[in-house]
Amino acid sequence: MAWPYVGLLCVLICLQSTQASTDVTDCPKTLDGKSTQEITDNTGCPIAFDGKCKCGLSRYPNSPHLPDAKKRYIVNCTNTGFTNASMLTCLPIETEVLIFTGNRIGPLPKNVLGNTKDYDDLEIMDLSNNGITFIPGKAFHKVFNVRTLILNHNDIEISERERPRVFYGFESLENLHLTNAFTESVNSSFYLLSLEDIFFESDLRLLVKLHLEQNEIYTIGRNASIFCQLPSLNHLYLGDNRLSDMDFRLDCMPGLTYVDLQRNNINRLSSEAISTIEQFSRQSNFTIELRKNPFICDCYIWSFVSWLKSTKVVLRDSDDYKCAEGISDTLIGKTLKNLDKNQLQCPTRPVHIEEKSSSTSAVATLSFILAFVTAILLAIVYYQRMKIRNHVMPYYEYVTRKIGYSGLASEEAPKVVAV
Repeated sequence: MAWPYVGLLCVLICLQSTQASTDVTDCPKTLDGKSTQEITDNTGCPIAFDGKCKCGLSRYPNSPHLPDAKKRYIVNCTNTGFTNASMLTCLPIETEVLIFTGNRIGPLPKNVLGNTKDYDDLEIMDLSNNGITFIPGKAFHKVFNVRTLILNHNDIEISERERPRVFYGFESLENLHLTNAFTESVNSSFYLLSLEDIFFESDLRLLVKLHLEQNEIYTIGRNASIFCQLPSLNHLYLGDNRLSDMDFRLDCMPGLTYVDLQRNNINRLSSEAISTIEQFSRQSNFTIELRKNPFICDCYIWSFVSWLKSTKVVLRDSDDYKCAEGISDTLIGKTLKNLDKNQLQCPTRPVHIEEKSSSTSAVATLSFILAFVTAILLAIVYYQRMKIRNHVMPYYEYVTRKIGYSGLASEEAPKVVAV
């Protein structure tokens, strides 16, 4: 009687082994059992790269401004036309810099670099401009020493099929580049909520620089603590978005020294943002950049202008902050620091924040009252339905009877026959 159970157990073990084997991805082997990672072609790369990449020692970064840049072992697969990342399981073990850009990958697979080899020398991974649409939670293994991860200019979706441990395994990560990295089909407020979870679950406690430029972010909104999961953050880049204010916390990032907010949609900083910046700057040398925002020079900007003139916070290139709009056209292009209060006029029909909030509250209150009254009326009708029926039915029967009699009378009336 025990044999059927033993057989079932064996089947389950086999299925588990099969599942495990499908999860493990590694460089394929030749017929004689030799790993194709060890067989290279004239490019210096393993044959799995199809002769499209270059592998070997070279200066990085290769810039005339950095003539003393040391040589590193680089695998460069730029604009190679790859449509998947399977060859990366054969990445040479001595790789220090991986440049895999300009391809069309779509969703990344699990175990991009395999999960049986330790890439102890790998410090930089550039996966930008690859059309990456999704990163599963088990995409990266054996990347303990990677310090820079670049995912710029992709189409990553992280809200519907969220994987909070996307960056888990990057234990030494210091620089994370996510410029224009996310899909435009998802509202930025949704993926920011997901990012907060990802930052927390991925344990990026050593992250120093975070780039989030060009991501259509218009507000931090409900997750003002989004960056609090990055306690070592030093530089935060939010330029070229659509932010209208600085509405996130600073106090939870004691090492933060620089925030880039240039080329956003800021007409002026709110009093709350100014207060947050002032309080934080007392305990940290803090620089903020606000260049090329569309400042509106009316009477409401004066508190912001006064702060610009008096604050000890470093406002980079603040002498270049200029009016983009104004009640008077003569103010357009004028430097904010050169404005006088008597030059600033109020709109003819000003709309205050208090008025907006009051009207919103009134609409909400009226909607609630209407819904409440409707619910009460429906409840009364339901519980008194028999009485209502007894009162209404006689009138209904009288009307229908009268209509019926009128119809019969017209049908029974003698017809006039012409002779």
